[in-house]
Amino acid sequence: MNVVITGTSGGIGKATAELFLQQGHKVSGIDIKEASIVHDLYKHFVADISKAETLPEISDVEILINNAGVQTASGKDINVNLLGTMNVTKKYAFQDAIKSVLFNASVSALTGNEFPEYVASKAGVVGYMKYCAIRLANEYKATCNALCFGGVLTELNNVVTENPLLWKKVMDVTPLKKWMDVKEAAQWCLFLTTVNTFCTGQAIDVSGGERNCADLFVWE
Repeated sequence: MNVVITGTSGGIGKATAELFLQQGHKVSGIDIKEASIVHDLYKHFVADISKAETLPEISDVEILINNAGVQTASGKDINVNLLGTMNVTKKYAFQDAIKSVLFNASVSALTGNEFPEYVASKAGVVGYMKYCAIRLANEYKATCNALCFGGVLTELNNVVTENPLLWKKVMDVTPLKKWMDVKEAAQWCLFLTTVNTFCTGQAIDVSGGERNCADLFVWE
């Protein structure tokens, strides 16, 4: 498969790209940072997804995984997470080779528990996914879904995972008493785009059963 993944220089994106490469797929990675993967089947492009004009020309994309995003209170969330994801999707998804499109949303899109602009950006991603799912099914018979991850063990979340008090608060409302690692997240990405051929238009909650978090945003 010819796969495009955004945000491949670290975290979930890097782990997902590495898993696809292990499976023999050709991967084009797009990130605002330089490459951190060296592989014969990997090609890296430095681009800012919030600026459509910087996106590279990549033909015959079969799988598109919209992973790149930010989680801040800086005012960039809408431009990167929502508008940037829309830029990428418009560029690569709507063409005859496409078989599957996947969005990295967030459980925050379903619960509202996060920085307000982050919540809005990810809820927007879920709504845009549903639009894309209808169009991709009707025009290309392709699947399209969103993964709404809860806690994932990445450097971005160290502010919580490395603080015993904050970590206990999160675990108190997480029945499985753990967060997933990036390799587990990558497995979800692989399954929904290469194994799944029938589930489409779904925002899938993958949060370890996280619950009752309305008043428990513990980022700071």
